[in-house]
Amino acid sequence: MNLTFRHIVNQNLKFNFKRFISYLFVNGFVVAVLFMYGSLLYNKVLAEDTSTKIMMDYIGICTYAIILFSVVFVAYTGIYFVKSRGKEFSVYLTLGMTRRDLIRMIYVESLVIVAGSAMSGIIGGLLLSKLFYLILGRILGLSTSIYFISGKTYLLSLGVFGAVFLCNMLFTSVFIRRLSIVQIGKSGSTKGLAKPRPIIGFLSILATAAAMYTFDAASTGDTVFGYIIGAEYRSPLIVGSIFTVFVALYFVIPTCMDVVRVVMARFPSLYNRNLLIMTNLKHRFFAYKVSLYIVSLLICCAIMSMGFGLSFYSYTQKTIGQNLPYDFMIESGGGINKVSDAEVKQIVAKSGGELSDYSSLPYIYDENYRVYGTKFDHDYMDSIIISESNFNRHTGLSVDVKPDELLLAYNQESYTGTSVDYDTIMTIEPWRQGSERAVAFDANPVGKDAFLEKLSKSSVVKLEFQREKTRRMVEHFINSYGDVEFEGVMANVVDDSVYAKLAPHVPEYTAHLFNLKQGDGEKVFAGILAALRASNHADSSLWVSTDTQFGNKDQAEALRPIYKKERYDIAFKINGLLFFSLGFLGMLFLLSSSVVLYYKMVTDVEEEKEQIALLKRIGLTVGEYKSYLQTHLAVVFFTPLVIGGILGIYFLSFAWTGVNMMWFLLGRIGLMYGAFALLDVLFYMALRKKFFRSVRI
Repeated sequence: MNLTFRHIVNQNLKFNFKRFISYLFVNGFVVAVLFMYGSLLYNKVLAEDTSTKIMMDYIGICTYAIILFSVVFVAYTGIYFVKSRGKEFSVYLTLGMTRRDLIRMIYVESLVIVAGSAMSGIIGGLLLSKLFYLILGRILGLSTSIYFISGKTYLLSLGVFGAVFLCNMLFTSVFIRRLSIVQIGKSGSTKGLAKPRPIIGFLSILATAAAMYTFDAASTGDTVFGYIIGAEYRSPLIVGSIFTVFVALYFVIPTCMDVVRVVMARFPSLYNRNLLIMTNLKHRFFAYKVSLYIVSLLICCAIMSMGFGLSFYSYTQKTIGQNLPYDFMIESGGGINKVSDAEVKQIVAKSGGELSDYSSLPYIYDENYRVYGTKFDHDYMDSIIISESNFNRHTGLSVDVKPDELLLAYNQESYTGTSVDYDTIMTIEPWRQGSERAVAFDANPVGKDAFLEKLSKSSVVKLEFQREKTRRMVEHFINSYGDVEFEGVMANVVDDSVYAKLAPHVPEYTAHLFNLKQGDGEKVFAGILAALRASNHADSSLWVSTDTQFGNKDQAEALRPIYKKERYDIAFKINGLLFFSLGFLGMLFLLSSSVVLYYKMVTDVEEEKEQIALLKRIGLTVGEYKSYLQTHLAVVFFTPLVIGGILGIYFLSFAWTGVNMMWFLLGRIGLMYGAFALLDVLFYMALRKKFFRSVRI
């Protein structure tokens, strides 16, 4: 029978069908992921929503991360796929096929794989995107559909995949043209080999330790080095430290393997009991260093991505009730939102609501400046002054503040502590003048003496308190502001006599805080907005935006009433989208780690068959080489889980150092890691069984 080029290609496709299917599956998976996340990036429904559009920048960052991952992942699997077929290519060349014909055959195969991957990926992306948006809608609590597929989504997914695949085809051409038949034939068994490099490995370990120390210092500032790092350098140092660890890990893994082998060799009895594993640790496990490195990195990135998303969502869910202790809050003062206690109660009653409790809290805006030893700084912008009696009446407490004492009452748990290491200087003046003074100081800081000298030339009222006379506490006394982080307000509680001297000099504000016993909250809030618009002589365009972050306190736009449920909805939309995007990215990394392991096991079956045949020839029983294979697979599966888990949890633990409820968040991350480990065990058991069948044990 004459062997035509078409016949050879067809026979090759049939013979390598399983290998081609696994390769097509991997590439189709990448296209589907790019398609789904691209649809999120170009979703105009989310981009137009006032809450979710805040997080679209984070979606963009995650998309770039997925594109980078896709490039590396497709390139890795493509190179590995070509090298794993080295023996097959050398046979074709030995039988007389020219390199040009071999490259043509590979191009035909590649076109089939590209077409199949693109088609299966797009179809899979379209089918999964329905579920994708259904889950996202549930997380965000949306009643309307947000499903939207832009034409740019197709261009992104197919464009990135096509560009990487073209590079892979170029690599294949160079690979075939430059290597000899012998080198091509050996490429299958040397596709991951590497010589031990103890010097590079040792330097990489030192670089990893230095990067972790730098990350610790930049994250917490609790070390000697951390104290001297400027705020503007912390973020670049954190990113640089993580990048250094990720790069150095490539050399650290094989070095640690070689160290284990050398140490075990000093214990002959132990070494001999594990002779096969130790021998492979030298001759074959270096061939796995790329796979171990990539899987470890993917698991680390999965833990970091999902950990951050889960932590943000859990933190909001846990703390939003503390930050918003009241159902409603109206801030009035400076001629804005003029309303009395009786009028507020009347508005609620007219809207069909009934109050369960009500409190009005008078206060004065101020700016806090603090003296830390020789350092003088402006600190905590969202600061108000409250009299001792008003604070006790409002909170139901009975704190006692002397005229020369200061009580700092924080609205968030993160400011707990018993000691104060700074003196406090407060400027009390109309809000705009105080804010402009603080902004000017932040732009051009001066020392304490120069600052006080300048104040003495003006009519600004100031208060000074020594650190020995200052204490602090946490009390949820007011609704916090903000859409994203719900910044807490700090109250400077002073003696009534001190407050009485301040009141005549500056406008006094009042927070009307109340809970609803019964009634429709939406209707009550609509009634409040309508009444206050009339009070401010404004039309319905006032407060169209739900933004309530600190702004100009002499403008009505910045004093929008706060409705707790509205804040809940905004917070969970923002953090829900962040949780979903980071969670999806983490699941992608986790699933990709499994795909890499599966793909490696499938492509290495023939090599393992040869290894088993050699073991049979030297007299090993079925039980002995089965035990060897189980240990071999266990190391490949669980070493990355340990390495990636340690790194991921390490980075997350320092990211949350000092954060309110840090141990609660780390507990959630620990449970997540436990779930990862369980899935890894189940996947190992399933793939082990399949692997044993493939090598015919």
